[in-house]
Amino acid sequence: MRKAVVRIILVGIVLFLLSFLFKKADQYTSTDAYCNSCHVHEHAHTSWMQSPHNNSCEQTVHCIDCHLPPKGQGFYKEKVKAGLRDLYAFYTKDSTDFNWQQKSQVDFAKHHTFEQSCIQCHPKLFPSDLSENGELAHWHYQQNKEEMHCIQCHMNIGHGTDKKASHNITLFTKQHKKDTIYTQAANSIGLTAFIETIPGSDIAFKMLPVQGEANNTNDSAAIQSFFIGEIEVSWDEYLLFLSETESEGRTEHNQVDGISGATPPWGNPDQGWGMGRRPAITMTHHAATVYCQWLSLKTGKDYRLPTEAEWEYAASKAIEKEGLNSQLTNTNKTNTLEPNAVEADGIGARHLFGNVKEFCSDAFGQSTKEFVIKGGSFKSDIKTLSPSFRESTQHDNWLKTDPQIPKSIWWYSDCNDVGFRVVLSYHSNEN
Repeated sequence: MRKAVVRIILVGIVLFLLSFLFKKADQYTSTDAYCNSCHVHEHAHTSWMQSPHNNSCEQTVHCIDCHLPPKGQGFYKEKVKAGLRDLYAFYTKDSTDFNWQQKSQVDFAKHHTFEQSCIQCHPKLFPSDLSENGELAHWHYQQNKEEMHCIQCHMNIGHGTDKKASHNITLFTKQHKKDTIYTQAANSIGLTAFIETIPGSDIAFKMLPVQGEANNTNDSAAIQSFFIGEIEVSWDEYLLFLSETESEGRTEHNQVDGISGATPPWGNPDQGWGMGRRPAITMTHHAATVYCQWLSLKTGKDYRLPTEAEWEYAASKAIEKEGLNSQLTNTNKTNTLEPNAVEADGIGARHLFGNVKEFCSDAFGQSTKEFVIKGGSFKSDIKTLSPSFRESTQHDNWLKTDPQIPKSIWWYSDCNDVGFRVVLSYHSNEN
């Protein structure tokens, strides 16, 4: 009897010690310092220190509060999985080779942030101080919970300075210094490259000639000669269109009759990568088409999106001499790049492959709202970067987090790697 009592006491002591050690180990491995000692990416710690979760909340939000589910909802299972994964990466990989910016994008980040944890801290979707935009966005989330994640709208709440997604009015009202004001559009002479100038602005861009295959034939299906933009339409060019045609941000009367431009986007359409000569992104196919209409009225020419056949023809000419591999010098898999990041191709164009996918004017199959896109982007597998490879827009999928009713016809809320390039038909009798 005495031995049994001793055994029970010993078992109790062992269980107590194990429980105590487990609790201490759990506490130690749940600290922010422990998480950062393994992850070794200082910028994540710095951005967390700047975030609303660390500065404006009543209680500091720690790593495990977002990157693990609440206790009782799979906490220890996910903690073990995360620990094993991070230990493997810590001892077998070089953290300086990690593409941190890509890992911070929504598509990746939503797999490492638990929505149950967001709801645990924020159980009320409609608090009394919620803005009108917030009510609209949260109602949209409530109706589409299976397809949405909190961080799709609150991406920078944990690492960054932005508190919420809202209409970006400043995108249109921001004034840009103008050093040169062009008074008229360019005069093109023959099938030669020319610099197009947009009247009333300091914006100019280069158009390149593409010799067609039907100049001396009667084949109506053959490609006629045309001009194509050296680069994708840049933010410098697109912001001018927005400032002249968008209603809420317009500071002067719209001088381009008949063109109604975009409403403000939610958040930053450049995804924080910068604007300038980088390709404009996140606009819809409709918005790109309206841009071409506006550009045509401004210049007196007939700018448009390329047909799929024209895009393929130009791309084939671009790699005819040196091959495709010589043009795939852009190994960046993070974001968009400026034009000078790659050498000009065989026709003088830049980034026909990679950087951002490009709209064509063709509908995709029998669809009335999907269109052909070509060229691949910084997200694309190198095997898909060829003149003949074609993809389709994903209109509904690219608007899932747009809470507006009806949804925007101007901006994709969930697509950050599609832009466009303009073309211009060539007529041999032009002067």
